[in-house]
Amino acid sequence: RISSSRGSPTSQSRNTVRGAAQVARKQRQYHGYRTNHLPSQILPARSQQPRLSAGFTRGTLYARALAAAMARLLVALALTTLSNAQMGMEGMGMGSGRRQRDKEPLAFKADLPCIKCDVCEIVASEVYREVEKQRDAAPMTVKNTKPGAPKVQVSSFSEADVSAVLEGVCNRRKEPGEWLWYVDLVETAKSVFGTGAPWRGLTKKEKASGKNYLQVYRTQRGGDIRKWDRESATVKRSCDLLLDDDVGDLEDIVVPLWRGLKDEKEFKKLLCRETTSRCGKERKAVKEREDLEFNRQEKTLLDTERMMENMKDQGMPMVMQSREDMMEELYEQMEAEGLSREEADAFMESVQGGSAAEEESVDEAFSAGTQEPDYDEDEGEGEL
Repeated sequence: RISSSRGSPTSQSRNTVRGAAQVARKQRQYHGYRTNHLPSQILPARSQQPRLSAGFTRGTLYARALAAAMARLLVALALTTLSNAQMGMEGMGMGSGRRQRDKEPLAFKADLPCIKCDVCEIVASEVYREVEKQRDAAPMTVKNTKPGAPKVQVSSFSEADVSAVLEGVCNRRKEPGEWLWYVDLVETAKSVFGTGAPWRGLTKKEKASGKNYLQVYRTQRGGDIRKWDRESATVKRSCDLLLDDDVGDLEDIVVPLWRGLKDEKEFKKLLCRETTSRCGKERKAVKEREDLEFNRQEKTLLDTERMMENMKDQGMPMVMQSREDMMEELYEQMEAEGLSREEADAFMESVQGGSAAEEESVDEAFSAGTQEPDYDEDEGEGEL
């Protein structure tokens, strides 16, 4: 005989009732905790929500129309900002800059051997003067020599400061490289007057030879700068080759500059004749080449370039582009979003005239002041 009542129908029903009671008690405890502790969001019925007046709705639509007009205005400003011409770049915008990189002027490769000595001496002079200027401006610091000995004051000017000058002397956007904006390449055989004065004149032998040589002319700093073109790029390329390839170890010129062991003339000899062989040989004649005029530009454009370089150093790069390049990139972006050329043209036309038309349509819609809004009032405006 089975004495256990676990499997009897009576005990099963009793267990079922007990389990249901426990579940109900847990639910009451949960709902009580939620009521007392958790924030509740009770949305009123639509009939209980505040009805917006026509005046408020009209103001809201005006705000929307104004926001759309501002968006169009921003697009228009992006297309026309900074239209001054410089280096083939007429505007500054937030585009990719791909077209401008493609348009960056290239150096005249055949001119490089003809100007290598002139460029070397100019670089030596610019580096030496910038180093001396920074050395004089560097603050003094106190240094301990030996235990018990009196402290001495030394300059805080360091080798790192000299290295920074060398890194910037070939960069047109850095202060040490400002000289690149004031150069002009002039052929001696042509009756063309260069802008400024030649850095290195012709010797008697060179004059008697009747050959065509290429001289580097320099203008005075502080005036108008040259439009960045292929001649400017040629001088910059010669500067880059000097410090990147011709100088084997930069420490050979950094240490003498830092210690102030040489004057300007001695440093030119060190850089152009001892460390490298840029000077000391006969000047090479130039072959038939394209001569570019010194196209003057305002110096304010140089300040813009420096501002862009500073923003790049801070992690906020910008590019300068012509209005045509920015327009074309904008069209490409719209086509990537699925717009046809006709739709893109219509959008660009709305940039100019869409704002006034939208304001007029809003005025006509609410001329009586009692029209119903054409949008759902539940979309945010009722949450006051």
